[in-house]
Amino acid sequence: MLEQRVARLEQILERLEPKISEILLTGAKQADIQKVQIEIAELKGRVSGVEGRVAGVEGRLQMLPSTWTMLGIVFTTWALGSGILVFALNMLRH
Repeated sequence: MLEQRVARLEQILERLEPKISEILLTGAKQADIQKVQIEIAELKGRVSGVEGRVAGVEGRLQMLPSTWTMLGIVFTTWALGSGILVFALNMLRH
């Protein structure tokens, strides 16, 4: 009688072993998925931080004068200097 019970329990264990192994593998896969999800969330946070920094740099670049503004300043300065020089030369001739 006891031997029959032990034999039945061994049969049950033999049938359960593959399922237990499968459950353990599934649990390990889920843990890996959770780790990847956490890493993705951290990367999203880093990307949003970088986006904020890029927006700040973009704002600073927009504050810089453009090429046309710089050329306008240079030509205006030259024109004023030339006008003052012509005026001074005319005043000295008379």
